Amino acid sequence: MQDNQSHTKTYSGTAKTLHWIMGFLVLLMLAGASQMPEGTGAEKVEATMGHTGFGLILAVVALAAFVNRLRQPPPELPDTIAVWQRVLSTWTHRALYLLIGVQVIAGIGLSATAPYVVRSFGIIPLSDLAADDKERFGVFHEMHEIGAYGLFVLAAMHIGAALYHHFIAKDVVLRRMWPRAKLPE
Repeated sequence: MQDNQSHTKTYSGTAKTLHWIMGFLVLLMLAGASQMPEGTGAEKVEATMGHTGFGLILAVVALAAFVNRLRQPPPELPDTIAVWQRVLSTWTHRALYLLIGVQVIAGIGLSATAPYVVRSFGIIPLSDLAADDKERFGVFHEMHEIGAYGLFVLAAMHIGAALYHHFIAKDVVLRRMWPRAKLPE
């Protein structure tokens, strides 16, 4: 039998912290990628150092969030949420985790096959993982670019749904993930 109050439970402090860090990093990565210079010059190499560094941090945070979610499933959605919204929510979250994973793999592949030296934060030599390979570099570049558009769409859906629940439906969905949120008893 389901606890009638289960929909008012918030996420754990760990889940909230990982969620907001991951969200910030995804938005930072998308914004940074939109400003990424073309070519292989010094400006590109410098921009890539930060982008790949934050990408690796995002990979660690996303993996921690995924493991935490497996160990500590999210609280049930309120009973007022329609079935189609529940299904969409589940699949959007799964797609976000999957696409972040694909982005990390494509980003590492892109860095490893780049025709220039890639060192995350100027330290981790990702370009030493494989030889320069123009063809594979092109494939990883295309994968990473398409993935970024997909991630943008999913992030926009996720943020839009949270705002819809808070401002239009006026339910507890967003507040359950908000730091230090007070929920109705």
